[in-house]
Amino acid sequence: MSAAPLVPSDLFRLALPSDPQYAPDGRIFYVLQTNDEASDERRSAIWSVRPGAAALPFTAGTKDRMPRVAPDGKALAFVADRGEGNRIYVAPLGGGEARPLGPAFPTLGDLAWSPDSRSLAFVAKAPHDPATARIAYDERSGARHIRALPFKSDDDGLLDGCRKHLYTIALDGGEPVRRTAGDFDVAVPAWSPDGSEIAYVADADTPETGFFEDLYVVTLATRDVRKLTASRGPVASPSFSRDGKEIAFLGHERGDDAGGRFNIELLVVPASGGTIRSLSAPLDRSAVDFVICDVRGVGGQQAPVWAEGDAEVFALLSDAGTCGIAAFARDGAAHRTIAGGERDIFGFSYGGDGRFAFAFTAPLVPSEIAAFDASGERVVTASNPWLAERTLRASRRVRVPAADGTPLALWILDAGGGGATPFVLQVHGGPHTAYGFAFMLEFQILAAHGIGVAFGNPRGSQTYGHAFADAITGDWGGVDAADVLALADGLLANANADPARVGLAGGSYGGFMTTWLLGREKRFAAGVSMRAVNDFVSEVGATDLGWFLEGEVGAPWTDGGAALFAKSPMRRAHDIDAPLLVEHSERDYRCAIDQGEQLFTLLRRLGRGVTEFVRFTGDGHGLSRTGKPRNRVLRLRAIVHWFVRHLRPEGVAPPGDVAGALFAPLATEPQLPVP
Repeated sequence: MSAAPLVPSDLFRLALPSDPQYAPDGRIFYVLQTNDEASDERRSAIWSVRPGAAALPFTAGTKDRMPRVAPDGKALAFVADRGEGNRIYVAPLGGGEARPLGPAFPTLGDLAWSPDSRSLAFVAKAPHDPATARIAYDERSGARHIRALPFKSDDDGLLDGCRKHLYTIALDGGEPVRRTAGDFDVAVPAWSPDGSEIAYVADADTPETGFFEDLYVVTLATRDVRKLTASRGPVASPSFSRDGKEIAFLGHERGDDAGGRFNIELLVVPASGGTIRSLSAPLDRSAVDFVICDVRGVGGQQAPVWAEGDAEVFALLSDAGTCGIAAFARDGAAHRTIAGGERDIFGFSYGGDGRFAFAFTAPLVPSEIAAFDASGERVVTASNPWLAERTLRASRRVRVPAADGTPLALWILDAGGGGATPFVLQVHGGPHTAYGFAFMLEFQILAAHGIGVAFGNPRGSQTYGHAFADAITGDWGGVDAADVLALADGLLANANADPARVGLAGGSYGGFMTTWLLGREKRFAAGVSMRAVNDFVSEVGATDLGWFLEGEVGAPWTDGGAALFAKSPMRRAHDIDAPLLVEHSERDYRCAIDQGEQLFTLLRRLGRGVTEFVRFTGDGHGLSRTGKPRNRVLRLRAIVHWFVRHLRPEGVAPPGDVAGALFAPLATEPQLPVP
């Protein structure tokens, strides 16, 4: 009996483990995320597993996250929303009920235990401070008085002037103690080994249009704060050395960089202040995860971890469409691979004595937890056994030459069957992210319905070094567009693809490239432009950080936006005649909804009747990965239906030609009642 095809509604069956945390007793705690159809919510609970034993639920909540094991191994802290807002809960690891610690907050995260296991540091939304805040919010009417940028965030929505600050709270009760104040946001606290200080990241000295943070340390007893970096670039995820003399962190000193054209380096600075040095710069690779997977958020900034004796620092390392764990010598002289291979490791925990737990995805694995020690590596969770009932296809990587001979990586996911088949060439967003050896639900569903998928990394992509990522600065639509066409040529040279039935699709920057190429090339039979940047003028002025594009595309707004418009896909959108589906989200503050509306309206006004629009409500720019489950299912159906209609895979019936047809269940989906 053959396996059934993977379908959009299978999203409701996916279970996705992440955020593993090693405990001294050998257990690994992690978050298990699921998608609930009835409530249309993403749900999460905390589970535990021992290598060699079955995984077990540890909490029974539906919004439990961020498990953190106390250094003495006696308790687990986590964040949960049990109907009264976000609170910290602490559960004894020897058995017993979890108890709330401190009050509820609108937002709360970044938990960190003190070394003596008697206190917790965390970051939470602080009360509005009218003396320093640049935004005032009238709660009764929803009106805002805004005096500076930014005023919106794709993560947080419309801003209200309240800031995220550092708090500590004692395990034995009492009120939280606020440790920072001002019109800035704090993130990722890290305790010094003696518990007297906390390092944190903040944008306290960042101008309103800047894209960098700095590293600070606060002495708890005196409240004295010292700044350890010089506002020269992004900063994230500090970690004290075990001897307390240095702090490792992630970032670079190349200046403002919202997009990621510079490598994120593993940096070290003396805890008392001084010269910053990079442990990863000689590798010309990033010490964070840049690989895209569409069943979780983009990438990850895993905090560095110091080994016993401080001789090495452990960190993620992205390379050529993969991400693994590497150990960097403290003196910067060498590095070694701890865990690698053709997969994407996006988070890890160090259990001491050479033991690691890590979360990973691979082309046929949505997400699992693995453990590594002196005896080797084993996968310790089996979160989706039902996938054995589904047809999954492994992608194969080939190398294809760009026009100038530069090698480009291309992955091909064949749909099977005989004869020439239709394909979709997918372009990733960013532009400084990367496709690679990670699970892609959208691609698997297309392949399961007779449409092959090709995806690759043109110049501008991360994981191949700074020069490769920076090659498109000031030249969006130039060498990158030529590289995408080279990937299309590589598809035809390496797969049995019907050249008359090749579609083009992409989201965000990938949507930009889809719109851009469809206005200039006639080789694509159909397209799907998703959450795209189509008009740089409105993008710069109407989104949460759109002004970063002025540097990225090489068009500062000193000419009234003329150069920005000249470099926009809308400049040639009137030449698009291929069937085009426009997809966008109304709450997208990264690429505002008007980016899709403009494109759809223009093409319909020009009489391009084979242009349609699907728009979603309630979700932001990350809808395809972290949006409401039903929106994600409807989106996947629309993409498959559109390409089935216009690329005509053999044996797959096209959808009806009526409004709503793109949202209808695929013929292969179980006929379930609509909630």
